Amino acid sequence: MRRPTLNRLMMGLVQQTAALLLLVAIAAVLFNSYLAVDTADGTKVYELSPLDAETEFEDSVIFHDLFQSSVSDIIQLMVIKGQMETNGSFDPHKHVDITEFASGKTGGADCPVTAVYELEDLIKWGKYGAEYTDRIMSMSDFVNYFGPIDLESNFRVDADGQLMFVAGGEQTEEQKEAVAQAIEAIPESQRTDRLEDLAFTYIVKESVQDIRVSREDDGTLTVYFPMLVNRYATVDGEKQLTACADNWIEYIALQNNLEMTIQTLSANYEQYQNCNDLYKEDAGNLKYVVRMMTTDGVSRTYTNVSELENSSDNDITDYFSEYRRYLIYYPDSLEFTGNTGMTEGQIYQYLKEYGYVHPDMTHIWIAVDTNYPVEGDSFYNANVVFQRIVPNIWYLIGGGILLAVLWLLVGIYLTVTAGVAYDEEDEPVLYLNGIDHVWIEFMALLLVGFIYGGRIGYDYLMNVANKVYLSHSEIQGREITRLTAYGVFALYGFCVSMGINVFWYSLIRRIKSHNMWSDSFLHWIVTSFGKAVHFVVSHRNSAISSLIPYNLFLLVNLAGIFGAYLLRGKSALWVLPALGAIVLDGIVGVLRFKQKAEQIDIVEGIRRIRDGEVDYKLDVESLHGDNREMADAVNNIGEGIRKAVSTSMKDEQMKSDLITNVSHDIKTPLTSIINYVDLLKRLKITEEPARSYIEVLDSKSQRLKQLTDDLVEASKISSGNIVLNLEQLNLTELLNQAVGEFSDRMEEKKLQVIFDGNDVAGMIYADSRRMWRIIENLFQNICKYALEGTRVYLEMQVKDGRVIASLKNISDRPMNLKGEELSERFIRGDASRTTEGSGLGLYIAKNLTKAQHGEFQIQLDGDLFKIILDFPEYHKPEEPATEQLKETVSKEV
Repeated sequence: MRRPTLNRLMMGLVQQTAALLLLVAIAAVLFNSYLAVDTADGTKVYELSPLDAETEFEDSVIFHDLFQSSVSDIIQLMVIKGQMETNGSFDPHKHVDITEFASGKTGGADCPVTAVYELEDLIKWGKYGAEYTDRIMSMSDFVNYFGPIDLESNFRVDADGQLMFVAGGEQTEEQKEAVAQAIEAIPESQRTDRLEDLAFTYIVKESVQDIRVSREDDGTLTVYFPMLVNRYATVDGEKQLTACADNWIEYIALQNNLEMTIQTLSANYEQYQNCNDLYKEDAGNLKYVVRMMTTDGVSRTYTNVSELENSSDNDITDYFSEYRRYLIYYPDSLEFTGNTGMTEGQIYQYLKEYGYVHPDMTHIWIAVDTNYPVEGDSFYNANVVFQRIVPNIWYLIGGGILLAVLWLLVGIYLTVTAGVAYDEEDEPVLYLNGIDHVWIEFMALLLVGFIYGGRIGYDYLMNVANKVYLSHSEIQGREITRLTAYGVFALYGFCVSMGINVFWYSLIRRIKSHNMWSDSFLHWIVTSFGKAVHFVVSHRNSAISSLIPYNLFLLVNLAGIFGAYLLRGKSALWVLPALGAIVLDGIVGVLRFKQKAEQIDIVEGIRRIRDGEVDYKLDVESLHGDNREMADAVNNIGEGIRKAVSTSMKDEQMKSDLITNVSHDIKTPLTSIINYVDLLKRLKITEEPARSYIEVLDSKSQRLKQLTDDLVEASKISSGNIVLNLEQLNLTELLNQAVGEFSDRMEEKKLQVIFDGNDVAGMIYADSRRMWRIIENLFQNICKYALEGTRVYLEMQVKDGRVIASLKNISDRPMNLKGEELSERFIRGDASRTTEGSGLGLYIAKNLTKAQHGEFQIQLDGDLFKIILDFPEYHKPEEPATEQLKETVSKEV
């Protein structure tokens, strides 16, 4: 056998090389599909699409996003400059009114008091963070902390006449009078507690702080109130913020404003430092001028182009219009000009966010120098990477597609030729490698492990790719990292392709050789289990064939119940043992049901063979085990019975043919003897002993003739060779006729006939000639064997659609036979056979009765001999029914 080993090795090498280069191409696309840019908000990573290959950088999504971020940064920077600077320079000692600052930030002024801090203190405070401590005091001390609250000026009376606490505000004379009356109405012993409860309830309701209350053992209430730790003093030297408020409501609002101011200014200071360096003059390729007209009529200009600081708006507009990408916006005149892709609505949203700082008289000019003279800023770096990657990305993708197609085509060729070798006559033959005989389940486990390893490798590759595209440093170490990353991708591609080939080509060879099942662990288990089961079940020792399977069945059920008991309440897995036991019981039940069904089929086959279907065969292919062996035995028995019946029928036919042929052969000389005897009788010879001899010859020849006729008739009946002429017949008249015909012979034996029912119309459907033969044989039997001087009883009745005739007489000799035996051929009641008769009379009568759809019974009770004839009553039907009845009777005959 000649295997194409070298050819397959070369093609495999080509395929692995294609996979290696394909992963390198994918790595190149991944490493160059992302662009990382430093902005004021940190490093931003943008995805490069092949669809951008025909797009200029200034029209790309990356440029638009960078420009929008820059516009947002500049507008925010102007806000922060207003907070941080005085006359264009950072002023650490600038006074900050926290209520005014918070009102501008939130757009409201809910706090009537304020505190002023230096900018530097607030920024440093933000670096440490706002800290709170619980101030613990009694409820009475808490509500009276800012002064006594039981003053009438702190209360009002609502529309329902109920007294309520109100912090601050003026009272009318009517209100004063109503409050005074309400307070006076409170018992003096409860007045203070009641007024303090009203004040505390009001403070808790209006406060958003986490005020906690606990009741002490003596029944007093203790209040836990979180208060801001004052790290720095106000410009007035006040260290405690409570000194700036008149009540708890004002204090809570002032404390919230201070915390907001600290957090906002601290964050803004970091933004101020970042944006100030990023957008300062000559630091980047973005140019801006923001000119604001304040409410006091002072114009303030912020720019990174110093020569434009004092220029007019028109000159600034002319300057910025010369750039390829610029934006000019006058909110007061709704004038918007630009070609950056940014809309008026977008920049309006930026200004609206800081509307408390940017008035309507704010004019904005922003542009990007698309020649990118300043290296290192976000626009320059993004443009450099964009120009290097985007135009070449389709080449990488195209190369990767070609490599994938090559890998696939080689794989198809190797798949078609896998497992095919050639013999000496160059005819293809199949072969298997050593790995192809490893259990398929074990190979599947290896495949799962390979897939799992491939997933881990994939995650590692993505991690490498993330590190590469997030790394935007231009140091030499980056290039070394890139080379290592390409090597990792190449190694991954080689290993994945090799693993796929090993599993795939082994599977193809197995499929071609049809050994998927034969070389599987499951096949080994099933085969071994089948051998073990066959050994146990077919063992001759019942202790092995019955007790072992039964005990194993019980053991598995007990194990399932015990396992479910141990796992109950601990895990949902307790269902599994119980479910396994149930499944086993179901399988055993199905097998037992199938076995029982097979046994029923076998019993049905036995019954059908018993009922005469000796040609019936059981389908042994659908049976199993002992049932199959039993079915084979039944089929063999049926075959034996069929052969025996066939042999018996042949023997019976031979006997019938012999009797018929012998009878016909006897008839010819017998007819001559009878004729010659009749001639001798006509001579009227009177001399003795000649006359006696003639009488003996006459009687014996007549008896022989009767015997021959009986033999022929019995032979015809047994072979079914009789023709019936069915017609309407009155059985009662036939019996009456027989009584008359045999009256002389009965008188000779002094037999008295008693006929009960001789007037009953016993209409039957039969052959009159055959029925007369039946009646004649029965009456001859009576005349021969009835005891002389006794009575003969005839009875006729019609009952339930049946015509029943019975004949009874007393035998003149003991009856040592059964009734069924008397109707057999050549059986006579005279065991010594000294009387006349052939022993065929009752046999002929019985079979003729059955041939005419009747029943024939012989009953013996001591010397009482009784014969019963039972026929269906005849009802004159319509013509079609009559024909159908004839056909039915003919078929039965």
